[in-house]
Amino acid sequence: MGLIDEKVIKNNLINLKNIVFEVTEKCNLNCKYCGLSEQLYQKYDVRKKRDLPFKKAQLMIDYLHNLWRENYLPDTNLRLSVGFYGGEPLLNTPLIEKIIDYVEQSLSPYRKIIYSMTTNAMLLDKYMDFLAGKNFYLVISLDGDERAQSYRIDRSGNNSFNQVIHNVKLLEQNHPEYFKERVHFLSVLHNRNDVEPILHFFKTHFNKTPQISMLDSSGISEDKKDEFREMFQNMWQSLYKSPNCEAIENEYFLTTPKGLLLAQFLYNTSGNIFYNYNQLLMSKIGNDKIYTGTCTPFSKKLFVAVDGKILPCERIEHDFEVGYVHDDFVELDYGHVATRHNYYLSKYSDQCVRCPTNKLCYQCVYHIDDIRDKSSYCPNFCTQQSFNKEKEQKMDWLRQHPHYYEKVLKEISFTF
Repeated sequence: MGLIDEKVIKNNLINLKNIVFEVTEKCNLNCKYCGLSEQLYQKYDVRKKRDLPFKKAQLMIDYLHNLWRENYLPDTNLRLSVGFYGGEPLLNTPLIEKIIDYVEQSLSPYRKIIYSMTTNAMLLDKYMDFLAGKNFYLVISLDGDERAQSYRIDRSGNNSFNQVIHNVKLLEQNHPEYFKERVHFLSVLHNRNDVEPILHFFKTHFNKTPQISMLDSSGISEDKKDEFREMFQNMWQSLYKSPNCEAIENEYFLTTPKGLLLAQFLYNTSGNIFYNYNQLLMSKIGNDKIYTGTCTPFSKKLFVAVDGKILPCERIEHDFEVGYVHDDFVELDYGHVATRHNYYLSKYSDQCVRCPTNKLCYQCVYHIDDIRDKSSYCPNFCTQQSFNKEKEQKMDWLRQHPHYYEKVLKEISFTF
């Protein structure tokens, strides 16, 4: 049924593209919608203000060094992104610097190293020279103007907007080329902002287009669901209620929900768009594959939490760890990782193979609230009737806007 074994896991690690270290659980903000707090969510890993011991990071790096040395192919030019996560990662910059030094000593013969981080920018004025010097791919969390930022408060309850804007403008002033090429923004959509003003804010202030994400709707505490519903805003509804909706779609087509979904839909259903030559020449996998939107462990990244837990991603509960960095060794059983992954995917296999949107699926099974229940059901299962209706709506839209088809083919990179 399209399941995996330990060979797949090992191969993913040999070709690992991204490793992320949770360097601290501490944060200097107290965001109302934070997925790592108890304010809205019941499924979170309790924050204990711990820092990642350097020894654990060192052991993980050594583990990869040994694996890559044993499986080294000369003349390969693979890239590795080393990311840093929190809490607020800049609260533990000394550890970040130490990890970078060790990575460059140990892994640079086998990989071209790049660095990445998402930050709330509260300490950006203090560490911007370091970040620019290492050419970090930097994502700054900023929800828009002062009201839009009002859920992102400090520990005293003050809006973080003024400090963040000051620091970001300082970075742009001191490192203009770095800011232009390597700095990006992430905005969370909620009931105090909207898609159009968010886009306008970043265009006006920084001449950039932010990534806009909706609040995570999984794992909401039962007694906070009404509060969450009040705070939540759907991206599509926010965009379409704007009187300038059509103009926004034209200008920002490649980043709007409709544009991205249309590209994904065409890629998976048209039969004439291919990611590479191998996909064009090789026969497609049969319909019994369990697709889902769940990444195969380590196919995209490896995450090391402050306590040494190893996970395929930082966005899933820490209870789903697949390995552990102990004080003196790395515990990572490839067979166990594969078996655990297969078990959770198999819970939805009957639905998945019958779902007409399985190739378009974005549902990570680890984000299904009742995944541990025997009768767990995929919330995004689609009937053939619903799929046909959606398909006709997209085709209708393309008939009205035929130039978007050319945009999809020429300008969107198919990396789904």
